[in-house]
Amino acid sequence: MVVPNTQAVQIPAAIYARKSTDAKLEQQVNSISVQCAAARSFIESQKHQGWYCIDEELSDNNQSGATLKRPALRRLMQLIKKGKVKVVVVNRLDRISRSLSQFLELMTFFEEHGVALVSVTQNINTSTPMGRLMLSIIMSFSEFERELICERVTERMYAARKNGQFLGGRPVLGYNIKPEGRALEIDEIEAIRVREIFELYLELRSIKAVVLELKKRGWKNKQWVTREGKVIGGTDFTASTLHNLLKNQIYTGKVTLKGEIYEGQHNGIVDPDIFARVQSMLANNDVQKGNRNRNSHDALLKGLLKCKSCGTAFVHAGTKKKSKYYRYYTCSNKRLNGAHACPSPSIPAGEIENLVTEQLMSIGTNPELQEMVHRQLAEAMDAKQATSARAKKTATQQLNRITKELASSREFGASESLILHLEQKRQEAENALENAEKDATWHQPSKEDVIAVVRDMAGLWPMFNTGEKCAFVKTLIRQVEYDAVEGSITLHFNDEGFIPSAHEGGEA
Repeated sequence: MVVPNTQAVQIPAAIYARKSTDAKLEQQVNSISVQCAAARSFIESQKHQGWYCIDEELSDNNQSGATLKRPALRRLMQLIKKGKVKVVVVNRLDRISRSLSQFLELMTFFEEHGVALVSVTQNINTSTPMGRLMLSIIMSFSEFERELICERVTERMYAARKNGQFLGGRPVLGYNIKPEGRALEIDEIEAIRVREIFELYLELRSIKAVVLELKKRGWKNKQWVTREGKVIGGTDFTASTLHNLLKNQIYTGKVTLKGEIYEGQHNGIVDPDIFARVQSMLANNDVQKGNRNRNSHDALLKGLLKCKSCGTAFVHAGTKKKSKYYRYYTCSNKRLNGAHACPSPSIPAGEIENLVTEQLMSIGTNPELQEMVHRQLAEAMDAKQATSARAKKTATQQLNRITKELASSREFGASESLILHLEQKRQEAENALENAEKDATWHQPSKEDVIAVVRDMAGLWPMFNTGEKCAFVKTLIRQVEYDAVEGSITLHFNDEGFIPSAHEGGEA
């Protein structure tokens, strides 16, 4: 291909080369060197036309042809603006761009600055109409090929996700990425912290309250060290990052892609029932819209009442007729999907709230209810003790491992960032061990402890305002299950509401 040159002037030509992956880049003969050699030979053949190759090599390694944001390409455009390049030589057109729209943008830029584009292997000269037509046709095929590549990559991603594979990206709190990549392994110390965060949300029932509590404890987001030794993350939790953590299916051993959920190849670290309860509470609190629903009518059972028939939450609602406001609870499944979705009818709010209050206050005098509450709390305490024992064992093992790794890193002169990272991990392990030992000191409440708590509160109940009554009920009750078929309710108690008092009594 010969670029017309009627005047005996020197024409500066620049070689541009691109390779979309840096694999085998260290080899002496590679795609970049082959492209440059072919272009250089072509420029040599045009010496009689005044062409000469500029000294600067312009090549983009590991860069996609689907974007113009490439270092060498940007440098080429700077040289063109300064008038230092009049011909751009490429081995093939798809080396400079695989997108037709972006290629046309480049060609407009070249024409504005009087620059010709030459493709060594495709015999194209952009200074002629026929050359521009051939250029457009070839670039259309290049764009089609790029779209096919994108489709293949997407198909591979879906296949990998369906197979439960981790596709890479930033690690999350509770997991580390294995050295070979594309797989997750549990960070036992962080896993303990993740479980506690889920429990905290169930206890405090507020994203904002949990964020403040985590800040008070000094708990941070995931921190890790890159292969280059750079420390990333370790920032304070925000409402957004905490919400993302609580919604992340990865903690139940699953992976997601475009809203679809698949079984993962990694182990989960959060109990599926706890995860489900958190999702239900998040939905109830309307966190996704960024504004929690205010309990403007002081609904006593807001966030507590659950439908036994379909397993979804009841929502509080109301309607005004003339001057009177009527409150009721209705099954959210039925409300969203129609009457056929659930047999549970709407329940007058006052009736079921009074029924729950009566049952709660009668614990002090009803032996059957006392037995039920004590049994539930005993089961909760057994689970808590078992969790504390596991956490203590894990924290001890992790502390010993990190201490050895820290000593070894210091001995062999590891980077300062790695030393700091390991020191922080050691501190986290020490804190986890301290918390596990503290949790192991809880005493199981006796029936007398339970009765004492309820009797104390029953005496104060008439003096509570409506908001205080709501707070009190949420302290003692975790869930109220309504059975529309039997016409009955079952109270599920929150062990945290009883255990602190029992703990104090146990130490007296």
